[in-house]
Amino acid sequence: MFLANVSLFDFRNYPELDLALERSATVLFGGNAQGKTNLLEAVALTALTRSPRTQQAAELVRFGQSAARVTCEVQSDAGRAELEVRINLGAHGEASNGRASKRFTNNGVARRSSDMMGALRVVLFWPDDLQLVKGSAEGRRRFLNTLLSQIDAGHAHELNRYGHLLEQRNALLRGIREGRQPQDSLEYWTTSLAESGAAIMVERQRRLLELQPIAAAFHRELSDDRERLELRYRPAGARIGEAPTQLVVEQLKAAMRELREEEIARGQTAVGPQRDDVEVWLDDHEARLFASQGQQRSAVLSLKLAELHYLAEVTGEQPVLLLDDVMSELDPARRERLLAALEPGPQALITAADLNDLPKSILERAAVFRVEQGTIHA
Repeated sequence: MFLANVSLFDFRNYPELDLALERSATVLFGGNAQGKTNLLEAVALTALTRSPRTQQAAELVRFGQSAARVTCEVQSDAGRAELEVRINLGAHGEASNGRASKRFTNNGVARRSSDMMGALRVVLFWPDDLQLVKGSAEGRRRFLNTLLSQIDAGHAHELNRYGHLLEQRNALLRGIREGRQPQDSLEYWTTSLAESGAAIMVERQRRLLELQPIAAAFHRELSDDRERLELRYRPAGARIGEAPTQLVVEQLKAAMRELREEEIARGQTAVGPQRDDVEVWLDDHEARLFASQGQQRSAVLSLKLAELHYLAEVTGEQPVLLLDDVMSELDPARRERLLAALEPGPQALITAADLNDLPKSILERAAVFRVEQGTIHA
C-alpha cells in the first residue's frame, strides 16, 4: 500500500497543500505548532475516519473558514483510490449544536465512515501511545478497535451498530429510573446489545490470540530475552475462551439481568465490550502496576511493532507508518529497533523537531521537508 499524495484545503493551519510522497520515508521537521502533526492527523483522519487528537471535528477547520477538505491518493493491490474527507461547519462558519458534519468519498462515491476502513491502512505511533500500557482501558480498547476495523470493515460496522444500541439502551435505563418507561421494554434492547457485543468480543479474543506471539517475539528481542510479554483479554460480563458466540450472547444477557437494578440506578449498561480491557503482563506481573517506565515503553513498542507486522501479514499489504515525534521520547536502543522496522519495511511519515533525533541512515534515503506555519518546503 502506497500513499502517493496528500492534498489539504483549510485543514487546521494549512490554507492549501499538495504534497507528493516517497515510497519509503518522508521526514517533516520544524518547530512546535508549525503543522507537522496536523499533516499526520489528516492522513489518520482519512484512514480511520476520526482524528486521533480530538473528538470535535470543528477543530479541524482552519480558523475563520466554514469547511475543510483532505484528499489522499492511495495505490494498493485493489488499484488506485482517491479518498476524500470533507468537514463542514454550516452556512455561517459555525458547527450545528457544537458539531461539524463529516462526509467521506472513495473515487467520488459517497461512503459511510465504516465503509472507508481498510482503503488506507495506517499504524500510528504518537507520544500519547507511550501511555498505552499505563493508561486507562479506553486506550487499549481503541488500540484493538483500530487494528480490527482496518482488517475487516465488517468489524467497523459492528462497532458502529453496538454504539447505537448501547446509546438506546442507556437512554431506556434512564427513562425507567425516572418512571417514564416500563421495565419490560428493556428485554429487546438487552438481547440486541448482547448479540452485537458477543460478536465483537469473540473477534477480539481471536485476534489477540494471533497478535500475542508476535508481540512476545518483539519484546524478547527488545529485552535481550530477559522478559516474557503476555496479553490477557479481560471481557466484561462473559467468559470467552473457545465458547461459541451464542453462548457468549447468553452470558451477556444473564449478566445484564443480574445487574439490572444497578444499571437502572446508574442509567448505564455495566457489561459488554465498552468495558473490556487488555492487560499487558511481563513475566508474572501486570506491567501497568509493576513495570518501570523503561519496561512499559518496551512493551508499547512491542505492541506497535506487532500491530505493523500483523496488519501486513493478514492483509498482504504493508500499512503506512505515522511516527509523530516519538524518536525524541525513546532511548537509543529502542529508537534503533523501531527504525530497523523501516528497512526495507513500510512507507513512513516521520515528524521531528530536530533532525539530530534521526539517524543518517534514514535521512539519506528520505525526502526531507521543513514545515513552517502551515507551509512545507523541500
